[in-house]
Amino acid sequence: MKKILLGLLLALVIAFSGCSSKAPELTGNEDITMANIDEYLAYEGRFIDLRNFSDQLNGGYITGFELVPFFQYLEGRALVRNNKWEFSAADIKSKASLENIFGDKEDAVFLMCGSGTRAGYVKAALDELGYAKVYNVGGMKDYAGANKVLGDGNFNATAVLPSEVNMSNIDKQLGRSGAKYVDLRNVSDKYVSGYIDGFENISFFEYLDNNALVRNNKWEFSPVDIQSKAKLMNIFGDKTREIFLMCGSGTRAGYVKAALDELGYSKVYNVGGIKDYAGERKVLGDADFVLMAK
Repeated sequence: MKKILLGLLLALVIAFSGCSSKAPELTGNEDITMANIDEYLAYEGRFIDLRNFSDQLNGGYITGFELVPFFQYLEGRALVRNNKWEFSAADIKSKASLENIFGDKEDAVFLMCGSGTRAGYVKAALDELGYAKVYNVGGMKDYAGANKVLGDGNFNATAVLPSEVNMSNIDKQLGRSGAKYVDLRNVSDKYVSGYIDGFENISFFEYLDNNALVRNNKWEFSPVDIQSKAKLMNIFGDKTREIFLMCGSGTRAGYVKAALDELGYSKVYNVGGIKDYAGERKVLGDADFVLMAK
């Protein structure tokens, strides 16, 4: 009976010993790269992907890494690059923000990005703050491990537009990356009647008409109305960008949209006239304003 009990006790000791085994303690001096990062994914610590949100879902990501975008969050808020990618202690804008994000200074922090540049910069900042185990594991471009989730190659983090963009939903479309928002009214109309915050003023009658465009048949556009393709392209830029046009009632916006469509612009929207706008981004006008010529 004693032999049986001793045997059971020994088995329990062995079992508990096996359960308590864990990965060796990291020292901060290990050479951890994209070639061997899979070996460390089971370790305790923070695994941080510093790329933009769109980069992660476009180009793919490594399972286990959380996203803390450098350009979209850390830069300007926690860190300010005073000399490009050469870190100095003066670059730390908010010690509290960095410590809140990256946690205990004794925990391991594994950093990655696109090529390793952002990861190296953030590592230097955390080293400066006293973090003891920070690793720049490199860039996604060098990862060939088994834990990659493939991206779709097209995602750009921009919400899909509704089938029709107009004054009833334009507020939800403001601030889209790379988009251009143009108010075609006269300058005085903008300040007298009010305007939508986020739209720049490019006056149709005071600039485009008889300068870049000539209306040969009132508001019915034809290709011969384009007087200066160069001026239009200088103003509106990349033909693949989103362009949102507005005016007083939508007439000028419709005419300019037709001209841009003719030039090959593929994402131009006539959102209508300010008279129909009831959103939350209106800056009220001053009925007494008179634009004085100098």
